[in-house]
Amino acid sequence: MNLTQRWSPTEIQMLREMVEQGLSADDIFKSGKFPERTHRAIDTEIRRLSIVAPHKNSDATHITEAGIVDLESFVKRYVDAFDKLCSLTDYDKADLERFRLIHTYARDYPALLAEHERLKQVEEGIAEINRRLTVLEAQAQTS
Repeated sequence: MNLTQRWSPTEIQMLREMVEQGLSADDIFKSGKFPERTHRAIDTEIRRLSIVAPHKNSDATHITEAGIVDLESFVKRYVDAFDKLCSLTDYDKADLERFRLIHTYARDYPALLAEHERLKQVEEGIAEINRRLTVLEAQAQTS
């Protein structure tokens, strides 16, 4: 194997197409389409060109707005998302960013939930004050 041979435009195009079809560096190496290239050379070229394979089972397009949930439900969701990420065999930048976001939100959620509960109590207090004010105004008008 020639370790110093530059990649030709034809090889680069073929490599791009194979990665875009979802093949990993290992799959491409085993295909035999690059007999003069090592597994490491293929993997390095994929990284150098920043070629990213499409996610076959990505749930990112299915993310919807979530309501406020109790801490127990949140922990269950966090553990489920963490388990799904840990079960991946190939990671890319998007997967690592998802993990970072999940971890950040998990770290911050208890404080955010407590603040939400406090604000909900404040809103309920304001609603009670408004109700009492309405009653007092009605009494003042009848007197």
